[in-house]
Amino acid sequence: MHHPSRQLLSGLSALLLLAAAACGESSTAPGGEAEVISRVTLTLTPDAGGTPIVVFIDDPDGNGPQAPSAQVGTLAFTGGAAYTGTVKFENRLTSPPEDITAEVAAESNEHRVFYSTTGAGILTTTTDVDLQGRPLGLRFAVSAGTVAGAGALRVVLCHYADTPKPATASSCTVDTDIDVVFNYTISN
Repeated sequence: MHHPSRQLLSGLSALLLLAAAACGESSTAPGGEAEVISRVTLTLTPDAGGTPIVVFIDDPDGNGPQAPSAQVGTLAFTGGAAYTGTVKFENRLTSPPEDITAEVAAESNEHRVFYSTTGAGILTTTTDVDLQGRPLGLRFAVSAGTVAGAGALRVVLCHYADTPKPATASSCTVDTDIDVVFNYTISN
């Protein structure tokens, strides 16, 4: 015996699967999937010239339950100096590794990188914006204080999936794609 309701249910199930598969692929509509990020790299170039500082932290399972690895490289600022910074996000759990930074830039209206510090004085300022003129944070500036000391620089990639990205915010209040802390020093 043929049941039209089963065919209808089967057809609706197939449509729901297709619709679910299409979610997260848009770079314009909010609600994209969270990015899998296993490495965060900071590159800070002294504004006065010189060798860039490059440091990174690996997270073996992305934003999963395992703690990130120890920082590789030394984030050593010169007191009173200014730096131009960039952040790079990668998924190194795939082969070849995937550069997530390009995806964050393409979906800039759904992302923001927040920088916060504890300890000795550095000031970070976001220097790039998304397509609607709101802060993005893939590029930033650092001004080191003149007092020698040490501190920590926290980097959080915020993902605005179902919540509109605010024009101004001081911290991430929605989903995070990655959250890591870099240790730094300031010397005179």
